Amino acid sequence: MTLTASERFKRYLSGQEVDRLPIIEWAPWWHLTVQRWLQDGLPPECAGYEDLQEYFGLDKCLQVGINDETVDTPKPKGEGLGIMETEEDYENIVRPTLFPDPATIFTDDFFALLEARRQRGDTLQFFTVQGFFWYPRILWGIENHLYSFYDYPELYHRICEDHANWMIKVFRYVFSRFRFDFMSLAEDMSYNSGPMISKQLFDEFLAPYYKKVIPVIHEYGVPVFIDSDGDITMAVDWYGEVGADGMFPLERKAGVDVSLYVDKQPNMAFLGHYDKMCMKFGKEAMRAEFERILPSMMRGKVIPSVDHQTPPDVPLEYYKDYVSLFKEYASKVTHAGASIAPCPVFAEK
Repeated sequence: MTLTASERFKRYLSGQEVDRLPIIEWAPWWHLTVQRWLQDGLPPECAGYEDLQEYFGLDKCLQVGINDETVDTPKPKGEGLGIMETEEDYENIVRPTLFPDPATIFTDDFFALLEARRQRGDTLQFFTVQGFFWYPRILWGIENHLYSFYDYPELYHRICEDHANWMIKVFRYVFSRFRFDFMSLAEDMSYNSGPMISKQLFDEFLAPYYKKVIPVIHEYGVPVFIDSDGDITMAVDWYGEVGADGMFPLERKAGVDVSLYVDKQPNMAFLGHYDKMCMKFGKEAMRAEFERILPSMMRGKVIPSVDHQTPPDVPLEYYKDYVSLFKEYASKVTHAGASIAPCPVFAEK
């Protein structure tokens, strides 16, 4: 059985037989790591994101989407600072620039490029937007954002309602022309001790808008992954309740344990979880990490990937060893595990 990257991904999440697991890196490599690898002998012409995937022999996994650089909104003056403080700021400074016509962002050339990649058969493509924790944080800034749940609750809802309505327009425009393999909502709602907000705040301020947009995405047969760093042990259940199909990157040093999640949320898939901190210790340490994850891989819907970006203390040859081991362990999994339900978005199609 020889499958395209898209077929392999969908079949695995659907509970069907596959030739092997996808062998992907979902995130671009850290620029400091690439600089290190250039010193280690990486050819300069291979230093680009897609070029690196080709060089290492990975399945390509490419991301496009909408972020705060996509629209012509004023940018904060510093890291963690916002661009608004009051409702008047939102109305007069921010809102007029936030919601351009999707056709002005996503051109015919954009869709032609996506289709050309799809026809190659070696590339997964995912679409990213900012979620209902991340997006208001960009507007408020980190500190004011956490106060805003209490100081400006009506404005918080208005921001999310506006954002959700515009995203639905984007989804209907984009997905009517191209079906991505999956999409992600960027959140980073957790840190190393768990979620940054309570379940009560999640249910009041975030859940209604997930429940509004996720069904629209599912209309097009596209699974929805939530991107959140930190310890998601509690949050994985919250996102399962609002219809998310998966989560990543499952950072090991935050105490994440995917073997628990496949029991807690059998309808969800998980991407990442390979402890990047072991890679500097060489091949046997990396093999031990694959052995740790393998039982969950065998149960289904767990696709390993470096749990964020490979650190610059990992030599080029060590990363090549990592890829070699990844291919070895990916070939051990040719089914999605009889005890694990297929992702509903695929099961219904």
